[in-house]
Amino acid sequence: MTPVSFKDGQPLVAVVTPVYNGDKYLQESIDAVQAQTYGKLVHVLLDNASSDRTAEIIGANRNGRVPIITRRNEKTLPICQNFNAAMRLAPTDAKYVRLLCADDRMTPDCIERMVEVAEANPQILLVGVGTTTDGRESTYSWPADRSVIDGEEVIRGFFRNSLSFFAVHTLMRQSVMKWRPDVYDDSYSTGFDFEAVLSILRRGQFGTVRAPLGWVRIHEDSVTSKVALKKHTHYTDWVRALYQHGPHVFSTQEFTQIAKRFQRKYVRQILRWQARQGKAAVQHHWDTLTELRGEIGAGDLFDAALDGVLVELGVRPKWVGGPWGSTSSN
Repeated sequence: MTPVSFKDGQPLVAVVTPVYNGDKYLQESIDAVQAQTYGKLVHVLLDNASSDRTAEIIGANRNGRVPIITRRNEKTLPICQNFNAAMRLAPTDAKYVRLLCADDRMTPDCIERMVEVAEANPQILLVGVGTTTDGRESTYSWPADRSVIDGEEVIRGFFRNSLSFFAVHTLMRQSVMKWRPDVYDDSYSTGFDFEAVLSILRRGQFGTVRAPLGWVRIHEDSVTSKVALKKHTHYTDWVRALYQHGPHVFSTQEFTQIAKRFQRKYVRQILRWQARQGKAAVQHHWDTLTELRGEIGAGDLFDAALDGVLVELGVRPKWVGGPWGSTSSN
């Protein structure tokens, strides 16, 4: 894409919004970008062949203060492919890229504060912010005395459930795309966003803005509601990410311990889902475990059941890690 020219000074930031049939909330997201106090912005909007008023809404906002770059796919792409296509539309001279989903918002000072952190250190590849989800502020347990955290420390904390982030509210150096041109890995179902963060952090640092500057909406038409929560794909994606990135940040002993503890909890959870929904509904969970660590046999089922009993008796600690800090019963 041809670079977008601006006056010297602030680095250019591209806010990227992939959208499919987003007319219900898209205007709010566009307004959030137009309201930014940061001056050097461009808003990239990729319409994934929507059949609602999405194109009309984008067209009505072309003359705002923040320039809009927009494209429309000829046919609807799978979500991960569409996200990657949208990221590739960012101007080549943008120093930073910031995803903003079509049903999310951010505070007017969000970009300004994120860039301030990123500009302090070239080793910072990602900057995360505090978020509010449907009116509830999220708690991330970031170190109170640090605004910059080593990437591998974040990954270890993620898998131990002691550090977390909201992947769709992160600012990324566009230079990352030189070695990861497809930012999002389409082998993941819905967790390609958090996997991208983990992958990037293996090469650099994570900057933080503790204030809740991002706003996430979970609604009945969101991918979270329609796919992740119904098919529990956050479990398959989390364990896939554990096996992909865990061995690089943990010792062999630590990784084996974490993987085994999660497997026991996961197997019990799959069996609960299977009892309610039938085996066909959970086959993708068994398939994922088999792919990653081998066939799940009777010994594994017994081990998982015994672990549940020992946890209830207080002999073993309760597993508190796993996808989204799951706190369902053991």
